[in-house]
Amino acid sequence: MTKTSPPSSPETSELPTGPGVAFTFIYYFSGASLIAALFTAKTLGVGFGNPITGEFALIGGSLAGLVAVFFNRTKTLEIPFTSRKTFLRELETTLAEMGYTLTETIDGISQYQRSPFQRWFSGDIYVQIREQSAALVSRAVNVRTLKKRLGD
Repeated sequence: MTKTSPPSSPETSELPTGPGVAFTFIYYFSGASLIAALFTAKTLGVGFGNPITGEFALIGGSLAGLVAVFFNRTKTLEIPFTSRKTFLRELETTLAEMGYTLTETIDGISQYQRSPFQRWFSGDIYVQIREQSAALVSRAVNVRTLKKRLGD
């Protein structure tokens, strides 16, 4: 007997997961470490083999990785509501105030984006409206803002 998955519907479609804590930290750590090592080597006139270069690279990379994890990792927020119509109106208003507009809806998941330039720094917001709740996925900084404005 084989199991079959239920047909795709707004209730069963999966929201994007995006990079988590580990990938976000490693991505920013590696880039910032390289920049810190280059900067240290050029500024102090020492080579890459010098321990001071490695120490500055480690410190710079760690700080950048931790800050990035706080702001840029992907988070999910589940917001319960009693009135779907009222919540959607409040959500649309809040997203518009943040500079986001609806770009597309596929399988019950709505994607909101800012202008192309701002999008590089703020990312997208994905919203899935369920029966009595809404699931929102975006960067941690966006999710914290939405949580404050929409209440939880």
